[in-house]
Order: sequence, then C-alpha cells, then structure tokens
Amino acid sequence: MQDTLDELAAWLDAPKYEVGVMLYEKHLGTGFLLAMLKKGPDDYNRQKLREALEAKHEQLSAEHQARQSAYPQPLVSSLEQAKRLMDERTILKERMRNQFNSGVTESEELKGWAFRILAIKDELDTIYGRRNFYDQHGYLPEVAAVDAELAPEELVTRRLTLRTYITRYSKKLRGALSEEQMQTYTQKLAQYQSELHTIEMQLDALTRIGST
Repeated sequence: MQDTLDELAAWLDAPKYEVGVMLYEKHLGTGFLLAMLKKGPDDYNRQKLREALEAKHEQLSAEHQARQSAYPQPLVSSLEQAKRLMDERTILKERMRNQFNSGVTESEELKGWAFRILAIKDELDTIYGRRNFYDQHGYLPEVAAVDAELAPEELVTRRLTLRTYITRYSKKLRGALSEEQMQTYTQKLAQYQSELHTIEMQLDALTRIGST
C-alpha cells in the first residue's frame, strides 16, 4: 500500500496526463471513465483524472492510517527506531558532505561513517520489510530458521518451493474445511510465508553485497 501511496502522491505533485491515465488503469481498473480518459487530455478529462486519483489517494491514506493504529507494539517500536536511524543517517551524510567540501576525501572517520550508513540501510530494509509483511498478511513474520550454509542458488530453489507451497495452501484455505483443517493450513501458510520473507531478505542482502 505504501508504494501505491507514494506513486499517487508523486503524480499529484507533478501530474503528467499519460502517466495519470496509466495509474488510473492500474489502481482503479476499467470502465467508462477510463475509456473517456484514453481519448486524450482536455480540461474536463484532466480535472476528472485528478479528482479520481486524489480520491484514491485519500482512501488509501485513511486505510493506511487505520492499519497503522492497529500495528502491534513491537512493530510500532521498530518504526520509531527507523525514524531515529534515518535521522542518524542524515547527520552522517551531512558530516561526510562537509568533509568532502573541505577537501577531505579519505580518512578512517569517513570510512566508518560510510560503513555505518550501509548498516543503517540494512536495518531499515529489515524494519520496513517486516512492516510490509504485516501490511500484506496481517501478522509479523516469525523468525524462520534458514540454514546459514545454503548457497545463493539453493536459496533461490527454496524460494521457488516456498512460493509453490504458499499457492497450494492458499488454495486449500479457499475450500470447504473443518475447523481443524483450517487451523492446520493457516499455521502452515504462516510458516511458509515467514520463511519466504527470511529467505528474500537474505537474497536481497547477498545482492547488495555483490553490487558493492
């Protein structure tokens, strides 16, 4: 949801008609208004497009705020920590900029700041990854046990397997089930979703390491 909010907010700040029509189709679907918008820009269509995307942004903002108010305390604490981390990162970047402007381009202090900024990014990715997981599934991912010795290609294989399991159990839960089956399948699905989240975080970390 946050990505959609950011996308809509960016368009509302700098509206481009063609991009707006694509956003309308992506987030509001098809219908008479879309067909009319696709005929091209004029004052009426521009107004209708802006009204529609503003309304969608307001709707999603309200839903997002309502969801945030229901966040569990561990997630709230993590998000507060994320704000402090972003403040720290801003300060470190400003210090580095001041050093560069004064002609200092290499020093142990600069190196330490650079590594700390990278570490903060990893921490923020973890925090916001957990938030996104909660937004999608309605619960926080468990700390899934993943073999630390698995090679990247084995992690990719396991990810594909988990996606298959998640699809399978999601379909099972849409069927007619007893209360016991519902509980078992729900637990299995949560387990696989948590493990998938952990593996995807590991793969993201490996990708970042490989690109440095």
